[in-house]
Amino acid sequence: MHNTHPHSIITLLLCTLLYSCSPKKPAQAEPTEQPTTTYYGRNLDNMVRLITYDVYGQKIADGMGVYVAPDVVLTTFDFVKGAFSAKMNKMDSKQAVTVYGFVTYDIDNNLVALRVGKRIQNINPIDTTSITPEQLYTLSYKKGKTLRTTLTNFADQPVGEPLFANNGSLAALSDGNDNIISATQIRNIVSHLGDGHSHIYDLRLKTNKTYPHYSTIKGFRIITNMGNITLRLYNETNEYRDNFIRLVCDNFYDSLLIHRVLPNYLIQTGAADSKHAKSDDVVGWQGPGYKLPMHLVSGLYHRRGVVSASKLPSDHNSSNRSDGSQFFIVAGRKFSDTELNEIERDYGKHFTPEQRQTYKTIGGAPYLDGDYTIFGEVTSGMDVVDRIAAVELNGDRPKNDIRIKDIAIIR
Repeated sequence: MHNTHPHSIITLLLCTLLYSCSPKKPAQAEPTEQPTTTYYGRNLDNMVRLITYDVYGQKIADGMGVYVAPDVVLTTFDFVKGAFSAKMNKMDSKQAVTVYGFVTYDIDNNLVALRVGKRIQNINPIDTTSITPEQLYTLSYKKGKTLRTTLTNFADQPVGEPLFANNGSLAALSDGNDNIISATQIRNIVSHLGDGHSHIYDLRLKTNKTYPHYSTIKGFRIITNMGNITLRLYNETNEYRDNFIRLVCDNFYDSLLIHRVLPNYLIQTGAADSKHAKSDDVVGWQGPGYKLPMHLVSGLYHRRGVVSASKLPSDHNSSNRSDGSQFFIVAGRKFSDTELNEIERDYGKHFTPEQRQTYKTIGGAPYLDGDYTIFGEVTSGMDVVDRIAAVELNGDRPKNDIRIKDIAIIR
């Protein structure tokens, strides 16, 4: 039997007393807003990243979407409209998945359902109860970890990002413009899903807007920061005429640059990638996401002042189709008979007496005849065209931005 030292007994009693008097740390409650593990994982599994591409294979934009059926992803109509193709990947994967096409769409509520090449099993229920921003949350995936954010407003939410209710159900979709598309609208389009799909290229002409008839339009005024240029379009190239009317009414050209200038030759605009381009960006690759078939009209040639549709060279454009929005105006110069003879010989062209007289006295770009679709002409403002064609350049882009403020329809 061992004797216990008095000091040891006192120390033991003090330690026991101090422990019993210490305040007990309360058990930390689970955050009430955190969804269950099952829903949390399902949310992430249902979310996708989307990328749209134009007809040249150039990237247009990034967005998001959410599965609403085993092989159907929902995103916004505005995000996909105008694209030629799209790909997607799951949030936790970099593997690209093909988007086959669209199943159905709802223009009024800005929704489109896409058929995709990867199926999933568990689909989020759709919550149509009234939910405030504070009751919604978003998920992201970063460095292998899921991150949850509770919303207080809808500002800066990516286009097509799904928003979830506290119980994990799908409650809304961000439209990318500080607004949300409600679960009621989502449920409505989901109820109309079919078995087939169509090419997303076909969405470019889907609209509920009524466009003015060409017979009510006298012309178009291109308003730039260097002056105004007035055009009239030819009825002989009606598909180009009607396409231009739609783009103008949709404000497609607003804020685009005159991004390409060839001195004494032409000025070019209509590239979608020029709207927010920095001074050193290479632009001119993006149109509206589609091309138009060539339409050559006998009697139309590239005299000074004509408007012609742009297109990429044949090595990037095997179908030899025109860009859906880009066009150029011929500034041109005068040519001698000797030069015209050389062009006929070297390029296999033949100029009529009228064309020869025009190219010798008024000028133009005879090299281009027979290779580009002419669909209009300048009726006033050639002095502005000439000033633009003479600006200082960085490559073939104006050193100082020349921007289209607006294109107004003249009745």
